[in-house]
Amino acid sequence: MDRSMKVNEGMQVYGADNQLLGTVERVHGNGFDVAGQHYPLDVVARVAKNIVYVRSAGMTEGTATSGTARSATMDTNRAAAMGTDRTAAMGTDRTEGEIRVPVAEERLNVGKREVDLGEVGIRKTVTEEEQTVPVTLRRDEVKVREVDTAERPLRAGEDAFEEGTIRVPLRGEEAVVAKEAVVTGEVVINKETVEREEQVSGTVRKQHVDVDKAYQEARSGFERNHATTAGTSGRTFEQAEPNYRAGFTAAHDERYANREFEDVEPELRRTHGTSGDNWEHLRQEVREGWNRARNR
Repeated sequence: MDRSMKVNEGMQVYGADNQLLGTVERVHGNGFDVAGQHYPLDVVARVAKNIVYVRSAGMTEGTATSGTARSATMDTNRAAAMGTDRTAAMGTDRTEGEIRVPVAEERLNVGKREVDLGEVGIRKTVTEEEQTVPVTLRRDEVKVREVDTAERPLRAGEDAFEEGTIRVPLRGEEAVVAKEAVVTGEVVINKETVEREEQVSGTVRKQHVDVDKAYQEARSGFERNHATTAGTSGRTFEQAEPNYRAGFTAAHDERYANREFEDVEPELRRTHGTSGDNWEHLRQEVREGWNRARNR
């Protein structure tokens, strides 16, 4: 199969030890460049899901080995690369005796941004009403009265018997209505920023680890550990295994997330230290289970 049709720029490249070597920068000639180093197509073990697995990180163009040694090296690296393909695809980290599975979850990150909330309209209207204002007006009035005097003869120029009309001018005040616009008050409009608490809800995803399955995968590591630490106690692995499992399970319990062993030890002692064995003896096995679950 022509591998040059599989290797493309931008693909991630992993070595036989499952170590990320870099990204394919350029494909040319009979190989490709990664992090400034040229790799011939002969070192490609597998291309899967846009990931290139190479047999040896140190083989560059122009490097050659003898036929027998090269064949043996290629067979060894091919087996190692094929053994790590599935682990890399699953996003796990495998070491001798244990498998580390990353557990991921989503969390809500709530931010703030300014938005327009509309506007407030303040409308002025004009109305009419009747008003009555009291005012004092002055005017002249004529009062006629007759006064008796002592008798005397008419004086010269007095015409007692001439008819006519005597006109007396009268003056007075009248009300004049005028309208004047005056300011009687003000409407003050202020805009202020207030804060309020809101509850923001959202659906997030969270991974859960199958503890029982994970323990079965790690069980061989506990057996090896017990074989080296049991000493002369005479305890079999079957006797110690419930304690390993108890610590392993507790380390995956959400109630104890982000807590250290010493913080939860009193509760574990009440829960798992009810047998006739001394707690200090059980503690070593429980803690070994806890530490292996926490990848320590």
